[in-house]
Amino acid sequence: MSLAKPFNTRPLYQQVADEFISRIVSKTWAPGQAIENEAEIARSLGISLGTVRKAFDILTEHKLLERHQGKGTIVADFEGGKMRSRFSNVFDRSGNRISGEVSVAKVVLATAPPEAADILGVNGRTPVLQFERRRTHLGRLFMTEEVFLRVDASAKTMSQEGLESMATARWTGQDLATHKREKATAEAATAADKRNFKLTGDAAILRLQRVICSYQDRPLELRFARCHLGNDLVYATS
Repeated sequence: MSLAKPFNTRPLYQQVADEFISRIVSKTWAPGQAIENEAEIARSLGISLGTVRKAFDILTEHKLLERHQGKGTIVADFEGGKMRSRFSNVFDRSGNRISGEVSVAKVVLATAPPEAADILGVNGRTPVLQFERRRTHLGRLFMTEEVFLRVDASAKTMSQEGLESMATARWTGQDLATHKREKATAEAATAADKRNFKLTGDAAILRLQRVICSYQDRPLELRFARCHLGNDLVYATS
């Protein structure tokens, strides 16, 4: 495959990293797969070994590849327990990162509110996938979320079942999420919060705004969350 594209001014090693990411997205490089010798990859692409290594460094930094002593370079398993919760700042008292048991509801394809469209970087007339998500831990609801997921044009022809599957799969098969930006503020619990989290009196919750982005810093998912940590969970920036 030629990496030379007209008017592409990005450094060659970044173009190579893009090519490697496309292989991971398409599962040409599958989760857990050991990657062939770097020198062989360089020869097959007609580029220097140093360029391949710089591209690998980018993917390793974003935790898309893992280097194991004696095993070489392996594609990360994005569905593994630790990877599934990598964007969560909620921890249990033992220090384990918690994403919880997840359920989704009220899945629709619709234009996003102005704030969400601006954060996602989409045109105000561009449909996004919108849904509610709930997270429980040890049987207790600790987070409710309003989610806006960036999708491609194919979503317009999907059935309701297809949209619901996409809400669960999110960007899988379309892109790779590598990092997040999150803001957290404390707020007084609303009547809805008290019903959801079974709170009484003058209780407080965390309001979270999180954007999950791709390797190229493209916003993929925006969520507005209400979180009640209780006595068994803590929130910590990471």
